[in-house]
Amino acid sequence: MTRRVGVLSPRSSHPDQLLAHARAAIDHGRSAAHAGEVTSKIPALAAVDPASFGLSVTTVDGAELGVGDCAVQFSLQSLTKLFALVALLRVEPEAWAHVGWAPTELGYGSVAELERSAGRPRNPFVNAGALIVTDRLLHHTGSAVETVAELVRDLAGDPAVESDAAVSASEAGADHRNRALAHVLAEHGRLLNDVDDVLAHYYAQCAITGSALGVARAGRFLVDRRLHGRVLDSNNVRRINAVLLTAGMYGAAGDIAYRVGLPAKSGVGGGVLAVLPGVGTVCAWSPPLDREGNSVGGVAAIEQFSRTSGWSVF
Repeated sequence: MTRRVGVLSPRSSHPDQLLAHARAAIDHGRSAAHAGEVTSKIPALAAVDPASFGLSVTTVDGAELGVGDCAVQFSLQSLTKLFALVALLRVEPEAWAHVGWAPTELGYGSVAELERSAGRPRNPFVNAGALIVTDRLLHHTGSAVETVAELVRDLAGDPAVESDAAVSASEAGADHRNRALAHVLAEHGRLLNDVDDVLAHYYAQCAITGSALGVARAGRFLVDRRLHGRVLDSNNVRRINAVLLTAGMYGAAGDIAYRVGLPAKSGVGGGVLAVLPGVGTVCAWSPPLDREGNSVGGVAAIEQFSRTSGWSVF
């Protein structure tokens, strides 16, 4: 599938060039994906076709294109942490005080790191930080999952965005680590709501679906200054992009900065969103993951795209 809208400025590439870059990137990503494995931590996602692959690009000039399975809905998982943070900052701009902004040293699910910091998560993208965000969003809105789904739906312009109950139930039934993290947070007085309520909203939030086209479109506010204020204030957009670069890909953040040069966020559903402020966004979806929990093919495709298109913050 290919969609092109608008005209690019000389600062970026011509739509036909971007399309060529995207096609080369998805071919490269498909080859790399064989080295990964589809997540087994969430049984409902284990049956996803590992050969699925979609990639989409949007620009601040209004261009949009997609290749492969770019319109197929997939489980966003930790990609929703980005949008949950945005939703929280809209109602509580100083929420950073509760989640921090430092890179993780021990991975996205570390209980030891959380204990070391007296129950204050390193950043909003590790699981403990995301639980805090979900908890506070639940406190402010009454429904963290619907608030996040509505935001993604609106930003993506996709009415099909919704929480998949089967995936949510599957994750809840197989999860122990997040329950442990939630209880540590509660022990340190960091949660405003009951542990079970927070976890239920967190699982349902992670089970929200989207497509590569929709996610790339939803992330456009991070790169287009004209959208600042409509979605989120400029200061918080800047902070989010900084934390995406240093912590969005967990322990692989340094490697991604080196290889790709773009702030990025991943999810165990196989999605990866990368952004270049002032230029555009690129989202890839490929289910097989590496040991860090990042999409092998998705990262490889975005790396190839950034190299050939010249997209980089450096």
